[in-house]
Amino acid sequence: MQNNISVPIYQRNKMSVMPGSDMYFSGKILLSYLNELVSLVGEKSVIMILKRSGWIDHVRKIVNTRHEKTAPYEALVDINQQVEEIFGNTALKTLVYSSAKRSFASSFGGTEVVRDTLHWLHKNTESTLRLRVSLETISHLLQASSDQKIKIEESSSHYHLTIQQCVACWGVHGKSSPVCFYTVGMIRGGLHYLFGRDEYPVQELACSATGDKACEFIVRKFPFSVNEKGSGKTGFLTLPPHLR
Repeated sequence: MQNNISVPIYQRNKMSVMPGSDMYFSGKILLSYLNELVSLVGEKSVIMILKRSGWIDHVRKIVNTRHEKTAPYEALVDINQQVEEIFGNTALKTLVYSSAKRSFASSFGGTEVVRDTLHWLHKNTESTLRLRVSLETISHLLQASSDQKIKIEESSSHYHLTIQQCVACWGVHGKSSPVCFYTVGMIRGGLHYLFGRDEYPVQELACSATGDKACEFIVRKFPFSVNEKGSGKTGFLTLPPHLR
């Protein structure tokens, strides 16, 4: 089935899923993310995460096979908090990042916007705008499928993505360092999908959870060097014996 994406598709359901929630993102994105978590830690572990996060009884209402805004921001934040509490801080970085990165394909891979971008990239193999066009596509998808507001700016060596109302850290405060590993994963996953290879570094410089006005991510204009490849992408994760 063709899954066209345009801004009008992303309409929040008239009936609020969770009273008090005022920020939503695509239920299909959450479903894709949970499926990737299952592939990494197993179904039993994800059920445990959902139970401890308080979302086990609501998950069927907030996930979706279509891009509709049915998932409250709080669901993603609570789920990722439990990933950290169960597996530790290292897993918060590795599991959340990896699951988000891998989920881009199933979230957006069949959309018309992505197909058009892939066609343009194929026709313009030497263009200096390839990275810019790809980031604009990713930003459009992330913004259209949520209540996030994303702005792209350019410097001599990097692209800067500033996100207001970031889904990854909504309502989180008092952190000493950026925590939006989910968003880093989505950006990296999008670039990987569009270019067919994982070669552009993405880093979070500012985070609302640390007191900054917005979350800011930078994407370097030149790819990983030979020495950089394979270093620190996902790290090594050891799961507790009862969750292996």
